[in-house]
Amino acid sequence: MTSHHANNYYWEYDPQYFSDINADYFCSNYWANANAIIGKEHGRGTTWFIKHGAHELVLRHYLRGGVMSKINRESYLFTRLNSCRSISEFKVLEQLHALKLPVPKPIAAQVIRGRLSYRADLIIERIPNAKDLLQILQSNQENAFYMELANTIAQFHQHGVYHADLNIQNILFDEQGKFWLIDFDRATISADTNNSNTRKQARSIERLKRSFEKEKIRHGIQWSEQNWLIFYQAYLSAIKQ
Repeated sequence: MTSHHANNYYWEYDPQYFSDINADYFCSNYWANANAIIGKEHGRGTTWFIKHGAHELVLRHYLRGGVMSKINRESYLFTRLNSCRSISEFKVLEQLHALKLPVPKPIAAQVIRGRLSYRADLIIERIPNAKDLLQILQSNQENAFYMELANTIAQFHQHGVYHADLNIQNILFDEQGKFWLIDFDRATISADTNNSNTRKQARSIERLKRSFEKEKIRHGIQWSEQNWLIFYQAYLSAIKQ
């Protein structure tokens, strides 16, 4: 990976994807003018799917949620570079990818500094032929599906990973039957399997359960408490290995 800065811009990027780097690559208009936008999704903001050479990439601008979004939509307090949301997520993904865990490959991160604040953007590689669990669970899944999901999440926890927003829309399932985790904003990796990290991982599992419950009410996903029992038993078994 390569670092570069110019004026109030700072970038981390993979030179195999971009031989140089500039702010244009983090602007959807640039890709639209190049006729390279191949899709988009709406959430807190717009996530753009773009075609870059032989690669499909995902471009995301960091936006605040909750009450703070009504005051300040896209700026964050700057303390140090490695704590900036895009750089932090980029480096977490870099470590997880090196461990061969199922995550998107990080391609480029941008920080734009202001006097006391910053704005941030991230480009990652798109997972091919994958759908999130909100889409997948429009139909019933076998026990093996939940057991493999449990094994996947246990792999991350065994490496000390804490995913700050583990919900079913941040879990993808591809056509080869493989699970992937996405959106590692505010995620951490701890070498110590101490009680603090274990408690955080337990909260992450609880958050996932609430996500299943919420989406069953909101979108009628095909999921039951029995499915959760299968998942949770498999998770407890896998995490001990």
